[in-house]
Amino acid sequence: MIEDFRAYIRNENLLDEGDKLVLAVSGGIDSMVMLTLFQHLENEFAVAHCNFKLRGAESDGEEVFLRDYCAARGIELFVKHFETREFASQKGISIEMAARDLRYNWFAELLDVLSYSCVATAHHQDDLIETMLLNLSRGTGIRGLTGIRPKNGKVIRPMLFANRGQILEFARRNNIAYMNDSSNNELLFQRNIIRHQVIPAFEEMNPVFRKNALKTALILRETEMVFRDKIDAIRKQVQERDGPGIRMSMKKIADYGTVNIVLFELLYPFGFNSYQVQEIYNAFSAEAGKTFFSENYRLVKDRDFLIITPRTEHGTARFYIEAGCQDIDEPVPLRFEIIERKGDFQFSRDPRTADLDLELLHFPLILKKWEQGEYFRPLGLTGLKKLSDFFTDEKMSIPEKEAAWILYSGKNVVWILGRRIDDRYKVTSRTAKVFRIRMNEGI
Repeated sequence: MIEDFRAYIRNENLLDEGDKLVLAVSGGIDSMVMLTLFQHLENEFAVAHCNFKLRGAESDGEEVFLRDYCAARGIELFVKHFETREFASQKGISIEMAARDLRYNWFAELLDVLSYSCVATAHHQDDLIETMLLNLSRGTGIRGLTGIRPKNGKVIRPMLFANRGQILEFARRNNIAYMNDSSNNELLFQRNIIRHQVIPAFEEMNPVFRKNALKTALILRETEMVFRDKIDAIRKQVQERDGPGIRMSMKKIADYGTVNIVLFELLYPFGFNSYQVQEIYNAFSAEAGKTFFSENYRLVKDRDFLIITPRTEHGTARFYIEAGCQDIDEPVPLRFEIIERKGDFQFSRDPRTADLDLELLHFPLILKKWEQGEYFRPLGLTGLKKLSDFFTDEKMSIPEKEAAWILYSGKNVVWILGRRIDDRYKVTSRTAKVFRIRMNEGI
């Protein structure tokens, strides 16, 4: 098994010589066999153990077992305790999903702290089949039906060459100590239902079900590579950067015959699920403004585009700019300069630069998001105009309106950043000093 382990890592290019890695070890048979196998390799590693506090004394017993095991062999061990049930309740997700999110977030932190290359988990062939069936029930598309990848970012699965039976036999022959996880037999968890009920039912119908499922996973994995190339080509055709976000042409998407599939693949990276994608597609013919949210992104159906922007927390924040301030980096990088106005003074015509009459400004200036009902006097006009009406005239999308930052002097609007200054603060023949504000390039 040791040589098969080496060969799999080599054939799948999971590790380079000199790579250091973190081993995710629960104390169960799969991860203890993986830990044993890595002790026969030359790569430096540390062990990471998660105590999810879900099984009381049993969870603590696994931690003690691993502490003793690693201490006896001089293996560096990192342990993290999680309030898993509380986290699941706060996020409104299952215990399984909460544990997954917690452990992978911690693994990523560990890799940064240690400057290690990757984290290895002990998923094996049976886990791959279970994942295929679980994803089939969830409707995750071809990506989910490939099961578990040997490598995904900084996570590697070097045990995918073996099945559960081979792991059990290797542990027996080598007297490998491990802890039994009683939750593996509880049918409260979806994966256990698949393991103990669904797969045995398939095996009754076809004794070589597991072998065929693995073959199918490999075929689908290769098929997905071809499919991914096509989706990437489509993405380049329909998608473009739009400030901090992305916009996608609905017309170009609709030109493809399999719109639902294309749309799902385009939106999946932003965290939108299949049910949301169907609703988004149904909104193609609806009026502009319909909004959808994933965990980290918001999608707005505009006139001709789907506009996707990161969800931000700046909504009610205020940022103050004191007299004498030379620059700020939050929430928008700005640079400030005072210029003596002379006869040869030239206004900047760059909308990213505002030239203002310094004497008319009252410090501290305030930078914040706009509010409904606010007015200003656009440069060149004599009357007041609602900000909302100005945005409409400028044909700004909803994300553009909400992303707009406004500079205020007292309660008066001075500048809609990157758009228009207020006529009341413009530089005139009476201006002695110009207060110039520049938005940083690339913003």
